[in-house]
Amino acid sequence: MAQERVLVKHAVTGRMLLSSTDGLTYTFDHEGGLTLITLCGVPADKGEAVVALKAELNVFRFEEPAGGRVVKHWYYVGDNQVNYDSSSGCLTIAVQSEIEYRPDEYWE
Repeated sequence: MAQERVLVKHAVTGRMLLSSTDGLTYTFDHEGGLTLITLCGVPADKGEAVVALKAELNVFRFEEPAGGRVVKHWYYVGDNQVNYDSSSGCLTIAVQSEIEYRPDEYWE
């Protein structure tokens, strides 16, 4: 069975801000030229921390197939919107580009 996880990190320090492995749910939706990544179940303090660092975010999605090779997706946030709704606990991050690669192709 394939697994997948999403990470939101501070680009400057590499500090982990959010991980779907902490029980968060997420969706990826396309709107115009952007991809909207919505993570729900985000505690208010973490959602607010991500919004405060919105100009310095890295978002990653790892596809981890059972017995297969990991595929890593790196999403660039840039100057796009990052919004947190405290009433729903959902954080929406708009990304403009994606780089897909397989980490095992860079080292053995």
